[in-house]
Amino acid sequence: MELVKKLIEETQGLKTQYVEKTMDWAKEQYQRNIERRDLFRKMTFRQKSADRNPELILVSQSKYYQEEKWVWNTVFFSSQDEFVSKMADNAEKHYHSSIEKLALRIQKKGLNENNLKFVTAHVGVNIETTITDGNKTVRAFTVLAYGPIQRPHYRYLIK
Repeated sequence: MELVKKLIEETQGLKTQYVEKTMDWAKEQYQRNIERRDLFRKMTFRQKSADRNPELILVSQSKYYQEEKWVWNTVFFSSQDEFVSKMADNAEKHYHSSIEKLALRIQKKGLNENNLKFVTAHVGVNIETTITDGNKTVRAFTVLAYGPIQRPHYRYLIK
């Protein structure tokens, strides 16, 4: 699909930024996961257990079960590098999936794919691509969000 190839060419900056932000987040998230798991191992909701072992942290039963559920449902990787690599692979898969979805949404707009012209600009961490065939114009832009704890993610919006 020619449109997908052109979109990939135009959005390499987005891919690079997104994967880098994801890798930065994954390095820190790996440590947070280990710390949370280790903290859970020190929790109890039974007073007698806390009395016998002063190193245990007494928490409510609901808090204990909430943390237990999190530990059981979390996949722990053998190393930080393995976790970061897996998250980077997931980010690249998400990028390619979103490009394919974007191409389908652009095709639905009815542009003549033989005369497409692209103009791409970076606005901070987000990108904006204007696609025109001479008659119709479509503006596609991203909304990229991330934070110290929030996993990087983005969406394409079209107008």
